[in-house]
Amino acid sequence: MRRYRHTPAFLTLPFVFGVGVLTWLAMLASLAIIACIILAPAAASLHEARVQRNGLRASLAMLNEKISQDRLLLHLVATNPVILQRLADRQLDVVNPDEQVLPLGRIAQPRDVQSLIDETLKPVQPAPVRPIPWYLVPALNPVTRTPLILVAICGLVFAFLLDVRQVKPSE
Repeated sequence: MRRYRHTPAFLTLPFVFGVGVLTWLAMLASLAIIACIILAPAAASLHEARVQRNGLRASLAMLNEKISQDRLLLHLVATNPVILQRLADRQLDVVNPDEQVLPLGRIAQPRDVQSLIDETLKPVQPAPVRPIPWYLVPALNPVTRTPLILVAICGLVFAFLLDVRQVKPSE
């Protein structure tokens, strides 16, 4: 039975790290840089759209809460005439002769019903949005965008020049 000698692994290393591997690495790195340059503006637009969407959702939540407070106030006013009288007195700044007013010496606040409703609203914060990935940020900056394009083009040229082979003309 014939036995084959096992080739040591260190003899195969030059083939693994040969010119072909360098060519592919340079080409893939250049294509990755070009992809970042192309995708960065779209990622920035998507980020801004998500921020705007979350802001509009927060505004909608605030308006829905305001509508529910308005409905509650309308229900209370329709069922209780005392509350209706107190709201009218508040808005017209009328002091009931049966009540004693204690002057506090503070800045006068609006006396309309809407300000009363606004005081009861809870502030709504928009949901936070993940920032743009760190590897796309340099591609957004106009100062670094041009050098990145040049590096990508040089990488493609380098990959091409490494892989150029001498072709023998056929006879």
